[in-house]
Amino acid sequence: MSSRIVLFCGGRGSATIIRALLRQPDVELTLIVNAYDDGLSTGALRSFIPGMLGPSDFRKNLSVLFGNYSQAQYALKSLMEYRLPGGAADVEKLARFTATGELTLLDAPVKGWFAQLPPPLSVRLRTLLGRFFAHAAGTSFDFADCSLGNLVFAGAYLLRGNDFNAAAAEVGDLVGTRARLLNVGEQQNRVLVGLKQDGTLLACEAEIVGPQSAVPITDLYLLEQSLAPDDLAALAVLDAAGKRQYLSARDSVPALSPFAAAAIATADIILYGPGTQHSSLLPSYRIAADALAASQAPVKALVMNLDSDNDIQGLTASDVADTALRYGAAVTHILLNDDAGRLPWGALGESRRDAAVLHSAFATPCRPLVHNGTAVAQTVIGLGAAQVTPKIEIFADILGRSIAGDELVEEFLETDWGGLAVHLTLNRVAPQAAPIGTVDLDGLFPDSAYFRDWLHHGNADYLVLMTGDGAYRFADVKAIIRLLEQQQSLGGVFGSRTQSRRQFITSIQAAYGENRLLYGLGKAAAFFLSMLFYFRTGVIFSDPLTGLRVFRRRSLAGLPAIKGDAPLALVRQLIRHGVEVAELPVLYRTFSGFTDPNWRVRRGLRNLASLLS
Repeated sequence: MSSRIVLFCGGRGSATIIRALLRQPDVELTLIVNAYDDGLSTGALRSFIPGMLGPSDFRKNLSVLFGNYSQAQYALKSLMEYRLPGGAADVEKLARFTATGELTLLDAPVKGWFAQLPPPLSVRLRTLLGRFFAHAAGTSFDFADCSLGNLVFAGAYLLRGNDFNAAAAEVGDLVGTRARLLNVGEQQNRVLVGLKQDGTLLACEAEIVGPQSAVPITDLYLLEQSLAPDDLAALAVLDAAGKRQYLSARDSVPALSPFAAAAIATADIILYGPGTQHSSLLPSYRIAADALAASQAPVKALVMNLDSDNDIQGLTASDVADTALRYGAAVTHILLNDDAGRLPWGALGESRRDAAVLHSAFATPCRPLVHNGTAVAQTVIGLGAAQVTPKIEIFADILGRSIAGDELVEEFLETDWGGLAVHLTLNRVAPQAAPIGTVDLDGLFPDSAYFRDWLHHGNADYLVLMTGDGAYRFADVKAIIRLLEQQQSLGGVFGSRTQSRRQFITSIQAAYGENRLLYGLGKAAAFFLSMLFYFRTGVIFSDPLTGLRVFRRRSLAGLPAIKGDAPLALVRQLIRHGVEVAELPVLYRTFSGFTDPNWRVRRGLRNLASLLS
């Protein structure tokens, strides 16, 4: 399962997909949005503050990223979406409140929402709003139907020195988003202009998304300034080719923002969401085209619209896909709903220009024009998992008892690894045929020596250490690998042999037989080590001395040198460096006459000493 997903989206078209991705464990989600909206109150703000980009789609995405699990979060979301009535008295009361914090100045429902905010959050929100009200004082700015969230963005923009990307980060931090929300471009102001096939000019973003003829839009331009009356007059007398030449000469694609570039470069999955294509999505692809082409993400999936918007009326899904590719979207898969609905499939077959077309139920049955976010999320995450076959290295040390090696090899070879690339290395056992190797490592902790060598010289994604005087099961190894693939935040998993009282007692009895002294010491030592490990690391392990441990290379890469030999010393250092380690119950079988109490005691004492040092 991939952890880093980049989603190109507009305002609300990907809402269900975003929420579904946020419900997935260990998904690190980044939303990439452009800021060229200029309709209604957003357009009024952009005209009022020269150089400011459009915050509307950012605000809409923030409303999806809110965690609506507290009254405070619900109140903040309601405030960000609230639209002002526009009366001078209402605006004056709100402006005075931002300066004084006096709730009695406000009317319902705004008063109730502000009352539910924690004081520090209320102060930050008032500061941003107050900055805008100070800027607008004495002007004729029309607040009617203006979103309060847009004013918060405008205040942040002014407060952060007219840096839109810094303002977006400021507001994202204010609301505590559950994903990163990035502007696709640098903060340069641009005006989106479109040209239709018959030469009809769409002079702004609002016209591109608004009612229009069914003649397709063929060209998009990013201009540094709005078209002036002289420009409009010059364009009016030109044919389609002349207009294209005139606008191309003024087209200026902004640079991709460094944060968006980094997100694309490190993504495991790139997702092109549904939405208003010529406004929300295609301009973003133009800006990010080079980075998208260079991205090594194995999955770059285009989620096809379910409906035909104003800007793509008359087009088919095939046309939309071709247009996305033309503007720079690098696509490996196209997700197409089984039911064509209001957007005909067109020429989309099993593939389109090297992109595989996946037909499935991507719409919600009771809401046929809304994407089933869970279906989309599970499909793309499944595609990501299918692209990479993890390499697994297993090191098994059975105390040099080579007589048990044959049975271990037999179990390994008969295990269905489900396509995983698995290699087994046995310690001090006669040479075996591939995929089984052997080594000859001495000492009390040969597993630690193998761990270090894997960390510095190995290439497997996971290392499995199986040591002890009993037998673990390869089926449990598979279960642990599945857990690690699903929980990408984990850097390691310990197999716990003591998940029940009976299992714990049986393990101690098998180890120490009828020696009542060692049996009692073994029970006490197990509890003592678990308690001491907790005090030294803050992590509770029921079985810290387990011999089945699995580590993920990616989580350990770049850590400082790991010192010592005792396994608990190594794990203690990993935890101190921020590596997450968990436990999973496993089966462990001991055999009469096979256990070695002396070996157990020596290892236990060395591990104890490593925790006390």
